[in-house]
Amino acid sequence: MSKRAWWLVGLNLLIPGSPQVLAGNRRFGRFALGTTLLFWALVIAAVLAVLIAGPAIIPIVTIPAVLWGIAIVLGLYGLLWVICAVDSFRLARLARATTATRVGVSVLAIVALVIAGGAAFAGSYTAGVTASILAKVASNTVDITGPDGKPVTVGPITGPVNILLVGDDSGDGNAAYGQRGEALNDVTILIHLSPVSKSVTAVSIPRDLYVAQPACGSNPAVGQARFNTALSRGGLDCVVASASALTGLPIQYAAQIEFDGVVAMSDAVGGVPVCLVTGIDDPYSGLVLSAGEHTLQGAQALAFLRTRHGLSTGSDLQRISNQQVFLSSLMRTIKSSNTLDNPLRLIALAQAAAANMKLSTQLAQTSTMVSMALALRSIPLDRIAFVQYPSHPTTVHGQSVTLPDTGDASVLMTALAADQAVVTQQLGGAAVSNGAKPSSTPTPSASATPTGGVPVPLPSSISGQAADQSTCSAGQTG
Repeated sequence: MSKRAWWLVGLNLLIPGSPQVLAGNRRFGRFALGTTLLFWALVIAAVLAVLIAGPAIIPIVTIPAVLWGIAIVLGLYGLLWVICAVDSFRLARLARATTATRVGVSVLAIVALVIAGGAAFAGSYTAGVTASILAKVASNTVDITGPDGKPVTVGPITGPVNILLVGDDSGDGNAAYGQRGEALNDVTILIHLSPVSKSVTAVSIPRDLYVAQPACGSNPAVGQARFNTALSRGGLDCVVASASALTGLPIQYAAQIEFDGVVAMSDAVGGVPVCLVTGIDDPYSGLVLSAGEHTLQGAQALAFLRTRHGLSTGSDLQRISNQQVFLSSLMRTIKSSNTLDNPLRLIALAQAAAANMKLSTQLAQTSTMVSMALALRSIPLDRIAFVQYPSHPTTVHGQSVTLPDTGDASVLMTALAADQAVVTQQLGGAAVSNGAKPSSTPTPSASATPTGGVPVPLPSSISGQAADQSTCSAGQTG
């Protein structure tokens, strides 16, 4: 009886259904055994498809309908495995086996039940959650139009692309952020991502940049206006049109993120470490941080990105520099924690995005998101640059605005149009290198590696840093 117990429980671990065929309900056993063999055949076919097709198979298996099918199959097989495991334990008749056998077989059965059944249910849950996230993302999209007035239609990323990230200050109706006025694009970042030159350049456009804005939809063109009014004029599509007109670059994808999205995404990566050489005490955003190291997430991370009065001059240009300190650290965090290779972290990020972001229709395609993650994963930190669109403060009709330095901006835009990496020669106004006192000396931000070409040096009016530069923020206290 001891041998019988070991064999039956062991066989169920290897081939569910076989114990029933040998010593139990043969009709149920044949059904379970056939289902097991079919499941194995599907797994083998899936492995072969991945080996043969590689990344090309990912967009197919991440279609919501396919994911729901996978979730159902894994869930039902997990349930069948549990039933077979319990029945095999009954068929083992441990009461007639030795004490050592009873203990050993019981432990084996429990471990097998947890590992095999748990894996099936975990896979089912993961597939279902992923399908739900992708369906939610697809239900909240917006078309963006190109210069020809037609919707932008592009496929997965295979070459250089431009993506516009827009931070909406409306709060999306969340009372925690107080009474908000019109929706403004207070954060606008144009991201040039290239799997060809192995580089990323994120260009922050000042919110107070005083420029012409083109017509978009039913909204007529305006001669001069602050850049952050584009969102209120006509939504995400208007911001895309304005950014494309300013930079001269086509924009294939766009995303709009709310305050809560920043909170959720900083939580999803487990917080972002930043350092301050002097403290921040901002009564407007509620942010109070002492000099030193801090790991920011949730509402505190949002306040850090929003703070302006907590910096020495209280200007939006300094806020951009402060954001670059955070974003550089965020990229180092993502790379060091292998977030792009960790399914659980990716799902957490996707959940945060699905609940708080609006994507352009083409960006919301699974194949696009997968190809973007794969492209970003292969780009080293020293080839990821955060730069500020060059401008200078002035007053127009009594308004404090900034005007574009078009000559220097053309150097940056020409480089991006040619798909060249760039290197800044000066940190932004709120950034300090290595915790030292602010310096006016140039600070190189990327190594001239041969991969993808030598980076183009930018004029000193274009400040910023590379993601591999460890910098600190300088607050207004201390």
